[in-house]
Amino acid sequence: MDSDINYIIQQSLNGDKNYQEILLNKLVPLIYRNIYKYWDINDPIVDDLVQEGYIVILESLKTFDKSRGVHFLYYAKIKLIYYYKNYFRKTKKDRTLLSISKEFSDKSLEFEKILSDKFNLLEFIVYKEEITELLSAIEKLSVKQQEILYLYYYKRLTLGEISKNLNISYRTVIGTKYTAIKKIKNLMRSKG
Repeated sequence: MDSDINYIIQQSLNGDKNYQEILLNKLVPLIYRNIYKYWDINDPIVDDLVQEGYIVILESLKTFDKSRGVHFLYYAKIKLIYYYKNYFRKTKKDRTLLSISKEFSDKSLEFEKILSDKFNLLEFIVYKEEITELLSAIEKLSVKQQEILYLYYYKRLTLGEISKNLNISYRTVIGTKYTAIKKIKNLMRSKG
């Protein structure tokens, strides 16, 4: 595998577009790992940040200097780490303002819905409580479990596609998903 990735990197550095696409697919887990250090798995910006990660890697192919004696993967990893760290810092003020305004607008919309639809208040409270418990249980999962559930339920990828994207075996994906769901069920039962 190590020689395969080195060959893919070499061909990518030589400008081969097919190998660059293969390299990007192999580095998807690295991109997600760096994103999830700063953003929540359900944050709508994650898709955009993945695309930005692809751009960082492609730019790294152009700026990589072999004479420095550093492996390309290390170079790309450092570029991604600093890109997401700096982006997170730069957008902190915007995120704070957005979350405050979103909180107020969400609450007013929910209240309007209760009034306009004659929504059953008890059902609404139970629903909100269940969602809160579910999100709390999901936060207790490992990053890998969260990522697989996100890709499966939110992105609607098949288990085979997840296996390819994360470069792990199909059985590992199945086992991780099963364990994550079982853990969520147990956590939610223990609260009920």
